[in-house]
This record gives sequence, C-alpha cells and structure tokens, in this order.
Amino acid sequence: MSDHWDVIVVGAGSAGLPTAIRAAQRGARVLQIEADTKIGGTLFLSSGQISAAGTKRQKKLGIEDTAQDHYEDAQRIAEGTINPTMGKLATDNAGATYDWLEDLGYAPFPHMPVAGGAHEPYLTKRYYWAETAAVAILDVLKPVHDGLVAEGKIDLRLATRMTGIVADASGAAVGVTVETANGKSETLHGQNIVVTTGGYAHNADLWKEMTPDIPLRAYTNDFSRGDGLVAARKIGAKVDGADTFLCTFAGVLNDPKDPYSTALGMQFSPQVREPWEIYVNTDGKRFVREDHPSVDHREHALLAQKNQQMFIVFDEGIRQNAPALNPLDTKMREKFGAHPHYSKADTLSGLAQQMGVNAANLEATVKAYNDAVASGADKAFGRIRMFRKIEKGPFYAIHAGGITVVSPAGLNTNERLQVMKADGAPIPNLYAAGEVLGFGRLSGKAFVNGMSLMPALTFGRLLGEKLLQWEGARAAAE
Repeated sequence: MSDHWDVIVVGAGSAGLPTAIRAAQRGARVLQIEADTKIGGTLFLSSGQISAAGTKRQKKLGIEDTAQDHYEDAQRIAEGTINPTMGKLATDNAGATYDWLEDLGYAPFPHMPVAGGAHEPYLTKRYYWAETAAVAILDVLKPVHDGLVAEGKIDLRLATRMTGIVADASGAAVGVTVETANGKSETLHGQNIVVTTGGYAHNADLWKEMTPDIPLRAYTNDFSRGDGLVAARKIGAKVDGADTFLCTFAGVLNDPKDPYSTALGMQFSPQVREPWEIYVNTDGKRFVREDHPSVDHREHALLAQKNQQMFIVFDEGIRQNAPALNPLDTKMREKFGAHPHYSKADTLSGLAQQMGVNAANLEATVKAYNDAVASGADKAFGRIRMFRKIEKGPFYAIHAGGITVVSPAGLNTNERLQVMKADGAPIPNLYAAGEVLGFGRLSGKAFVNGMSLMPALTFGRLLGEKLLQWEGARAAAE
C-alpha cells in the first residue's frame, strides 16, 4: 500500500477502530497494527455501557439533557476528580458519537437510556447498553472497518506487536517498530502515530512497577500488556494516574497462583441479589454494610482493607436457602473444603483457621451479627435486610478480593489528544486514546457510568475525523 502512512494506528479496539475508520473515510493512508489475531480488543470483555447527552434518542423521548449537565453530573459522582480537560472533551462529543453508532445500526435495549445501572446513578437518563454488551458496538463497527480494509484504505496487520516508537532528532514521533506474525522485526513510518493499545493490567511485572501497592487480581484482555505506555515513556512521555485506582467489588480467583483466573458470575450487588451472608476482612471483622445501596461505598470500603481481601461467611442454613451466589458456577458446592478459596469447617474457629484470621474475632463478629438479626437492628453498620442467623454448621467462607478490570495509570494528553512530556510540551505527531490514557483520567476515583468505553470511542472518532492532519506533510513528501 505504501512505505509511509498518513496515520499509523496501534491497536484495533474501542479507540483504534473509530480512529482508523474515520481517518480512512477522510482519505488518509491508514496502517493499523494489532497484537491479537482479531480486531475488537476489550469490546469482547466489556459490559458495553456508554453514556451520552443531547442524543437524538433522548430528544425523541423528550429527555432534556446537555453535555455540560453530563460533565457536571459525572464530576458529582467522582467528587470532582475527573481531569477537567479530558472530561469536557469526552462529554462535549459523546452525543455525536452515540448518534454515529446508532446511524450504523447500534441498538440498545428498548427501555434505554436509563439513569443508573452497575454504578452510582446519574440525575438524568443518559446511560445505554445492549443485549450483547460491547459486542453490539463491535458488530456495527466491524462491517465498516472490513469494507475499508477490503478497499485497501486500511492496511490491517494482525498478530503484529509494537515494540517501540521511533523519534527523529527533534523528538517527533515518525514511526513504530514492530514484531510481525512470523517473528520478524520491521520499522514502519508515518505522519501521525496513534497509540490505542489499552491498559497494562495483563503485564504483572509492569503492574508491580506502576502500582506496587495494589494486589493484582484481574479480568482483562490478554493483550493489555502496556506496550503503548512503555514505548511512549521511552521517548519522554509523561505517565501518571496510578493513585486513582479503585477496585471492583469483588472477585474470586479460580487459581490462587494465577491473578488472571478471576471467576465470573459472583453476585455482590444487593440490587441484583440481596446478601444473606456477611463480609469480613483479614482481621475477621465486618467492614461494610453488606446491603449498602451504593457500589461506590462498598468499593471504597474494600479498597481500604489489607490487600483488598475479604471473605464471604455463611452457614449451612444460608447455603440451603439463599439464592445462588454464582448462578454460573453450578459446581460451587463441590469446591468447599476442596479448593483453597472455598473453606468449610464444622466450627467457626476451624473456619477461621482455614481463612487465616483471628478465631476470637470471627466468633465475636458472628455473635454480634446474630444479635443484630435477633433484635432487628444492626447498630454497627446499619444493615437493613438480615434474613437469618449464622449459627448452623458446617460453616463456609469464600475467599475474595478487589479486582481490576481497567488500569489506573496512563499517558497524559492535551485537548488535541497529543501525548505530553513531563515538561508539559506535546510530543509532535504522537497521539493516544482509550485505556492507555489511564482509567482515572476520565472516571476519577470512582466508576462513573459509561465514562470508560464512551470516551475511548469518542476520542478515536475525534482523532480520525478532525484532530489528525496529514495533507501538508503528504504533499511535501510527494
């Protein structure tokens, strides 16, 4: 196609796909490289929840909403910790991104939008998702992308991993080095280099370097290895945001030695399944109101615990009568006493020994909870729904903890999505979008509905539609 491209997009996921599509539709010579053997990235794992204000759908439903309202509402939920520049850029342009997706055929649930869902609710209905989660978004982007690849407007190279960013003597990005599917190394040159490589949580060594105080339990894309972050940092890019980490409540590892073996299906949201159990920490003490309606409250309570570790404690009566904790795991009962993260004992002291917690503390905690059940008043935490005492052996404990689905640290960019150096100057020709920016930049110290996936899509669209420029450089080269 060319030995010098107008745009090189590194990654073909939430941000990379719209970047390549819109740039190619504008006439750019686009090279897109992807470490995986398929396009889509985290769209295969994401819940697909997006938020946008001022959309055509809202207007049809008579919902009054503005980008400014969206921004202010997101900051309210995040307690003002969203990066103002990035937050405004995302919310100001999310409505147009949503309308573009619907024009391509995206169809959310008929009752959408809503105000809330998995996290703290908005004050206005601007929150969307579809039956097939984020795959519904991929399903409308892929045909367009496939068509542009077939027409030769996007040169797509799968199983090709970026190993570095090439900079000239002035410090401007002028290309990338890659390792191809057959193991060969190549240098590829372009006018605009766009890094959309996702997070770094699937790189245990980098995670330990970037976030040393955060235990790694993850549910992430296998290719979230931090390639873009590492490559950009080597040519002077600023990396920050590690202090904005917030764990997801909560996960259980199928294999205690594998931080990426997070079990799916655990139902810890009281809106989905009211808890019958109690949650205790490594001291054998309760640390949160189990049925607290705010997931943000529960997540921050878990974040404050040692190693973000918790145990779900219950007895035989609860096991027999409560709704399934994990409807996806039909063999959970067989794990108790046979799996290191599923403990079972005839006595609470025996259970405490298996949990590695203080037996006297656990016994006192259970007694205090049973007294609260008997009196109907949980004076310690204010729990409302207490179904039955924990008093009939055998007793059970599931070993769980805070997990990560996104990486907190990332590349710092300006309002044009140019990657910045530590001195505040942009690196010429180098841009970034998506999780490589760091989760906290767009969501702060909270999980704000739709403020992860939608900014990735939006920033990719903006880059492809108008932020990237190549005509003058192409003319000079020719």
